[in-house]
Amino acid sequence: MEKSDARLLAALALQEFEQSEDFLGEILDSFLQQGNLSSLDRSLFTELVYGTVRMKLNLDHILQQFSSRKLGQIEPLIRQVLRIGVYQLVYLDRIPDHAAVSEAVNSARRLGRRGAAGFVNGILRAVIRGKDSIAYPDPAVEPAKYLAVRYSFPQWMSARWVHTWGFAAAEQLCRAFNQPPATTLRLNTRQISVPEAVQHFQARGAVVQPGRFAPDVISLSPGSVALDDELFHKGAYYIQDESSALVAHAINPQAGEVVYDLCSAPGGKTTHLAQLMDDTGEIWAWDISAERLAKVEENSRRQGLTIIRTLQGDASKPLGVLPADRALVDAPCSGLGTMSHRPDIRWRRKPAEIQELANLQRQIMANAAELVKPNGLLVYSVCTITEEEGPEIAQWFLSSHPQFAPGTLPDWFPEPSDEAAPHTRLILPHVHGIDGFFIAAFSKLR
Repeated sequence: MEKSDARLLAALALQEFEQSEDFLGEILDSFLQQGNLSSLDRSLFTELVYGTVRMKLNLDHILQQFSSRKLGQIEPLIRQVLRIGVYQLVYLDRIPDHAAVSEAVNSARRLGRRGAAGFVNGILRAVIRGKDSIAYPDPAVEPAKYLAVRYSFPQWMSARWVHTWGFAAAEQLCRAFNQPPATTLRLNTRQISVPEAVQHFQARGAVVQPGRFAPDVISLSPGSVALDDELFHKGAYYIQDESSALVAHAINPQAGEVVYDLCSAPGGKTTHLAQLMDDTGEIWAWDISAERLAKVEENSRRQGLTIIRTLQGDASKPLGVLPADRALVDAPCSGLGTMSHRPDIRWRRKPAEIQELANLQRQIMANAAELVKPNGLLVYSVCTITEEEGPEIAQWFLSSHPQFAPGTLPDWFPEPSDEAAPHTRLILPHVHGIDGFFIAAFSKLR
């Protein structure tokens, strides 16, 4: 592969994504390791792959308006070339239209489809002429369909959001999920202070902002400065969205306590707990996967933490241990709150999975209820925004476990919405500017 061939490599990566069940991040990493790309072209390749996956439904809607052929009749690799071309024409201002068209035509030729080159050229030039008059469904008549096509989400998702929050908020949510995510760092304050980290990254040319809520989080632009930095290798920070960093603060662990983390891999929240405990006490970290537990151990070592003990186990079944002072259930979930970071989730998830996951979450919480001492705290978190996996789990837990009462969350947390119980937080990207999350705290009475 030539150094400059980021667009052709992107078409091949996109085709693999459609043909496989792998997550996009894994495919991207694999292609970056194989491809001989310059630093600039690595960035372009990543942008084209993530952006085209994110906007796929919208790109297909646009393409179909300018193609006499049904998209399903176009050869798959040429369809990827066209999607990449339209993505650049509609969403990337910094790439001139003529360059986007020329490179798409070159990609078609390099794929050995000489007859397709003229077809690609004709469609993309038609898009240039007509991109200011693209037709969409009428939002007043078909609100969910409009949001699905305009912002590129499965219609079952947009319909849920319109039903739950109304059209205006659902549209704001769609826009928020399509924004490029900020790179946020959760600082290991045992090694570095916030002012020291700010000074370090500003010296490297980054724009640094404090976290919106958490006291030990900063955001960087460009985020690439954090990827291979001496402070990272020394364990002075962990790349983690601020919503995720709120969870350990919800538990508020104290030095010397015993804390259980029932679904711990890859260890971002686990190591944050150890940091907040000043590496004094015990953290028992379970995960069902030994391979993923190795990530917890690696992250723990890198951050210089010694109190984390990893154990392979299935948190949906009894773990056979005595109760602890505090416990965290960061449960397996649909992950729909993280779609700005992981655009492929919108195409990988199916509606039926949400209730299946909610059933699993209830099993884990029922087990966790036995693992907390009287006066101890149990915290539940999921990186999603569905009712079934968030508020409904919290309501079910209190109604079916009378030995628990609502717990207390830090007073600096995001404000709860009007109808929310004060011991819970539903964090929404369009409201709070960070990943979607649900957090609930429960205090054990007896």
